[in-house]
Amino acid sequence: MAAGDVITDAVSYAGRHASTCGYCASTTNTSVADGAIAHRLTTAVYNDLIEDGWRRSGRYVYKPVIGTTCCATHVIRLRCVEFTLSKSQRKVMRRIARTTARTSEDEDDGSGTAAANERLEITTARSSFVREEYELYERYQTSVHGDAPEDVSVASYRRFLVDSPFDDEPPGPGTPSTGFGAFHQQYRIGGKLVAVGVVDILPKGLSSKYFFWDPDYARLSLGKVSALKEIAFVLEEQRRGARGFDFYYMGYYIHDCPKMRYKAEYAPSEIRCSTTRRWVHVDDEDVRRRLDVGEHRLLSDEPALERAMCPVEDSLVGVSMRGHLIGVCALREFPSLAKSLVLFGNLNYRDVVNYVTEEQTEWCNSAGTSALRIVNVIAVERASRGELEDDDTENEGSEDDEMY
Repeated sequence: MAAGDVITDAVSYAGRHASTCGYCASTTNTSVADGAIAHRLTTAVYNDLIEDGWRRSGRYVYKPVIGTTCCATHVIRLRCVEFTLSKSQRKVMRRIARTTARTSEDEDDGSGTAAANERLEITTARSSFVREEYELYERYQTSVHGDAPEDVSVASYRRFLVDSPFDDEPPGPGTPSTGFGAFHQQYRIGGKLVAVGVVDILPKGLSSKYFFWDPDYARLSLGKVSALKEIAFVLEEQRRGARGFDFYYMGYYIHDCPKMRYKAEYAPSEIRCSTTRRWVHVDDEDVRRRLDVGEHRLLSDEPALERAMCPVEDSLVGVSMRGHLIGVCALREFPSLAKSLVLFGNLNYRDVVNYVTEEQTEWCNSAGTSALRIVNVIAVERASRGELEDDDTENEGSEDDEMY
């Protein structure tokens, strides 16, 4: 691949980082994750990353390190055709139905049939900045999460919930009617915006990213309503002919964290064992026993599925200097490119080759076979300045899979 070729998938691996944890509220750097800045990703590649344990916060993608990080985060998904409503979920839907079925005598047209004036409407549009949505988000963060007003800004909102690494992928034969990419779903009652669901619509299903709602409507349990509506969205698109569009991805399941444990209520959901790489049902008696006693790494006694790895020498590396992409090649071809970099940038050949090889090896270990398709763009001038400490990229991933 040459520098002039179109790069469909590219990140800059940022290494392994430790921070405080938003799930267990640790005050020390106990949360450990691999991270990368995603410059551009196709939804198919990102879908594979999700099933391998990655999530995104805007353009930042990250993967907690189970066995090292404080809270064991398991990828959780639901095969929607197998979903059955529980008694409590039926109650939630009856409540919203009663609210949205209210009528006004003033709207009676004389025919004896009163028009509904509180109808719930959900519309789906590609991710963009909408002032009305931002104002609702600002109110939600300060009222529900207790954020200080000065900590909520348009810039942070855009970075967290508007920006994405996806190009718009339009609908086609066998796809959802929306196409693929990053979307916002507006929930309106009687025309008033009461909630927004931030979702990724991917080839294998819908990934729920974040949900925020009007505090005045807390009684309606809109977060639970959104989860059920998102499941219904998948089922409806299946009926319309979307092929392979089967799953509802709920982010991470954390058994020891009450605010994340609710996800198992959308049954029969399954999580991925980090040791065997097999999907197991959360409500399986043996799985729950292991989770209860803290056996988070081995959730299945079936033979382990081998994690396919990308041969490091075949992985794709992009080289940038002073913010400009210089070239793209397989790592095995990099030494010849490095010779021109030495002359162009006054760099030490050995330092550059060693630095790029080390960075690329770490990326391959984190990304698995995805490293064969994703170009890892490395700023090579860092090698000459001895700046081999951790990048200063902030891991913003503690909130982004909170559905409600």
